[in-house]
Formats: sequence, structure tokens, C-alpha cells
Amino acid sequence: MDAWADLKQLLSQTLRSRDVPRLLYAVCDTARRLTRARNAMVAIYNEELGYMTLRAGSGKDWQPEMVGERISVGESEHEGITAWVAAKGASYLSPDVSQESAYRVLIPTTRSELASPVFDRNSRIRGVLNVESDEVGRFSQADVAVLETLAEVLGLALDRQDAREREQAMREVSTALDLAQSEEDLLQRVAVVIERTMHVSAYSIFLWNEVRQEYVLRDVVGTSALPKDASYKKGEGCTGWVCEHGEPILLHYPFEDERWAGKHLEFPLEETSSFLVVPIVSAGKSYGCIRAIRKKAKNPYINNAFTQEDMELLCMIGEQVGVGIEKIRSMQRQLHNERMAAWGELSAKSSHMLGNRLFALKGDISELRYLLSDETVSREEILRFVDRLEQGVSRMDAMLQEFRDFVAATRLKYQLSDLNEVVKNAATSAMPGLQSERLQLELDPSLEPFYFDAAKLERVVSELVENALHWAPEGKITLRTGRATDQEIFRARLAPENGPYARVEVLDEGPGVAQEKKERIFDPYYSDRTKGLGLGLSIVEGVVQAHRGNIYEDGEPGKGARFVILLPIYTNPPAED
Repeated sequence: MDAWADLKQLLSQTLRSRDVPRLLYAVCDTARRLTRARNAMVAIYNEELGYMTLRAGSGKDWQPEMVGERISVGESEHEGITAWVAAKGASYLSPDVSQESAYRVLIPTTRSELASPVFDRNSRIRGVLNVESDEVGRFSQADVAVLETLAEVLGLALDRQDAREREQAMREVSTALDLAQSEEDLLQRVAVVIERTMHVSAYSIFLWNEVRQEYVLRDVVGTSALPKDASYKKGEGCTGWVCEHGEPILLHYPFEDERWAGKHLEFPLEETSSFLVVPIVSAGKSYGCIRAIRKKAKNPYINNAFTQEDMELLCMIGEQVGVGIEKIRSMQRQLHNERMAAWGELSAKSSHMLGNRLFALKGDISELRYLLSDETVSREEILRFVDRLEQGVSRMDAMLQEFRDFVAATRLKYQLSDLNEVVKNAATSAMPGLQSERLQLELDPSLEPFYFDAAKLERVVSELVENALHWAPEGKITLRTGRATDQEIFRARLAPENGPYARVEVLDEGPGVAQEKKERIFDPYYSDRTKGLGLGLSIVEGVVQAHRGNIYEDGEPGKGARFVILLPIYTNPPAED
């Protein structure tokens, strides 16, 4: 086969094949044949590790165990011709390697060597292709031209592999949008794609927090230097600027940009190769940003800064994440509205039913009073019956009020209130005279006033205390307040972006709630108590969820109940849905 046919076959294989390892061996075979070399090898640079490794070879002295051999990048003596070519980015022809101070012995039979750099589309070193001979002066300038051509073919193959990896990354992000059930789930799935595809040293995600009126840190990978409460205001620093304007920023020298604030750093600036921030957007609305950092390569000869292609890929990922966040939040809003509508419909039907019954009872009372004119009927007997019916009417009125409360549970009047005071007032009013003996208050003094419906929440706590008194008539009742942990927020199935959250706990020493009943105790009409119609805990849940919080029971059956309420800490009255 002549040289042109050999090259044509290799180009055809490069354009058709997706098997890069096999293609590397094909390039080595072609290089060895066209230059009449004894051996040929290719080393590929690893950005994460900072050195090259042998990936393929061909020839009489090539051994499969050579794959993985490390090769440095630099000009020092005894690092090798391949290391020098990678550092300088230029081909090197050595007629006699025994005269080379930089030569590194890998194959003892080698007497002459030729190596050419492999570049990507951004003119960055990706590897080195070299051929070796056991003859002194074996290679010519014509061989240099051949090897440089083959190195370009190899660079094209690696670029095509990168393009396929980027396409696969976008498919995986799209799959994440379909599978993710929460924002945390979405961000975790996307994190895997970013780490593998873009080889970042660290990255972080900032999302808008309505409560704090800032872009707050939601996810971080690759560094522990960022504080958990890291945040940016609109327009603050490069991060806040991208979030506000919805445009990306790629900086190789961040401190030279006038927008740079240096507020929160993953790494010291002197270690940073480049700084990339892209917006998370959907339908023209900015939700935040993705921030990616690359540290400078350990080897000073290697440039591993982000490229235009990196920025374009991360921008596409940011857009997909924005679509996913909007989808998840829309579903949450829809579920919330549907739940509120269902409660309203249920309470209206129940109120109608009770109203009809109340009307009938009042009619009975009127009829009985009429019978008082009958002298044959004992007046005392009839009055006793009337009293009994009036008691029934009073109970029905109480039930009707319970339904009114059920309806009103979702209508809130936000005001700046002290959660500790509300909890204390609710507990002491529900347990008058028993505070010192049975009531234990553990109130967090660091909780500052925030916006919630104090009257409704006091009713909630009172209901839970009364419930505890019923099931634990002799035991201790404990009320606690504090800030919710990440685990508690996850347990309550709440969105962290709506936080931070305050926590209220009501604990008793009664029999607790059986595991199979934990999910049903908040359902309307579901109750083991004879009082009322079983709407007490439904009203409690309605009030809490109307605040965009949640409540759950987390006690151990047989050792007492533990009701946990989480409420978003609003520093300003929230907007209505």
C-alpha cells in the first residue's frame, strides 16, 4: 500500500470510527509504516493529573505493559524528547539519541527518534506522537512532514471525541430534567455531568433566595473553602453581575476585571487558571448561576484554561438547569394550589352538611317547646329533653366552628412576630397552672422576629399541646424552637431555596404514633379521639402549609409523639401565590 492510500484509509477511519483507543493504535501503525520506523507510540496529556501517559504503540519492541507509562512535560535533562516536544509545542528530530542530554531511555534499541506535538482546535497540547529507529540518522525532514500530518489527524480524532462527550453530556442533562423530583436531585445529577465532562477543579451553584433577597450557595464541589452561607446581592461581583444580567463571563485574570469583588474564593487567585460563570436562565428569567474554576496546571508548560467551547457547553447546561428548576417549582406551586382548593371544597361540603343537621336540631327544639303547652306532658321531662338537645346544638356549633377554622386555615395575616413568645403563650394557655410541673420550654434565644400569622400559629401549637395532654395526661410535655437543619428540611420535603427555616417541636411521653398511622393522622376525619370530627390536625397542617412550611410526626412508637413544624423565616411579608 502506498503512502497516499495509507493516509486515505486512516482519514476514513478517523471520520467513521468512535473507537478512539483503536484509532490510536491505527495512527501508530500508519506512522511506523510511512516513516519506516522500528516503533511508534502516542502519549496523551491528562489535564487532571498534569502529565502524559502512553496510550498506544506499535512495533517490534512495543509491549502492551508500556500503556500507562508516565511522561513528564518539560525541558529538564533526562525527561525525554517527548517531554520537550510537549513543552515547546514543536517537532524534534534527533539523528542520534546518544548525543541528547534530555533523552530518556524507554526502549534500549532506539538510536534515532522523531516526535511531533498533537494539538486540539484551540492550539493546546493534547499529546505527542513519536517514532523511533534502531538506526542512527534514520529520519528526514520529509518524515517530519508526514508525522506532523498524522499528528493533525490524531488531533482531529480527539476533537471529535470531545464533541461526542459534550453531546452525551447534554443528553444526560436532559435525562436529569425528566427524572429529577426536586431541585436537589436535579443539581446532584447535573454535578456528575459537569465534573466528568469539563474536568473542573471546583464549581458552585448560586440560586436566588426570595427570603434573603440574595443569590445563595446551593451546591459546591471540589472545595471546602466556600462558607455554607456564601451569597451575593444582585450585581455584586462577577457572580452577582452574571446572575442579574443573564450573560456569561470567562476570565483568565479575574482581578483585572472591574466587576471582580473577590468576596468568596474557591482557591487563591495566584492558583487560578480561569474563572467561568454562566447564568441559569429559563424564558428570560434568571434563577442564578453556575461558577466553574480551573486551577493552574502543576506543570508551568501546560495551559489548561477554559475555552470558548467550555463556556458554550456550560451555558447550555445552565439553560437546561433553568428549565428544570422552573418545571419543578411550577409543579410545587400547582400542587400547593390544588391542595388549597381541595381543602376549600371539602370544608364547604362539610359545612353544608353540618348546617343542615343544625337546622334540623333547632326545628326539633322548637317542636318540643311547643309541646310544653300540652298539660299531659311533664314539664320537667320536656325541659330535660330540651336541655339535652341544646347541648347537642352546642356541640354541632363547635363542630361547625371547627370547619370554619379548617376553611380559614389557608388565609393568613402576616405580621412581624416573635416565634418564642407565640410558642410560650400557646403552651401556657393550654396548660394553665401546670407549667412548672409538666411543661418544659427550650426556646432558642437566637431566633429573631420574622413574618408569620401569629394568631394562626398560636392555635396550631395549642392544638398540638392539647393533643399531647390527651395522650399523655401525666407525662412531661416539651416544646422547643430553633433553626431547621438540612436533614430536617429534606425530611419535611421542603425546598431549601425558600429557607432558612425555623423549627417548632412538641414532644410528649405518651404512647406515640404507630408507624402505619404517621402519614394518615393529618387526613380530615381521621382521629382516634372522640372529640370533634377529626379536623384538628388537618387544620394544623393547613396553617403550616399555607405558610409554605410543613409538619410531620417523627416520634418513636411506644416512647412518645414528636411533632415537628418547619416555617420559612421571612424577613419581609411574602408575595401571594
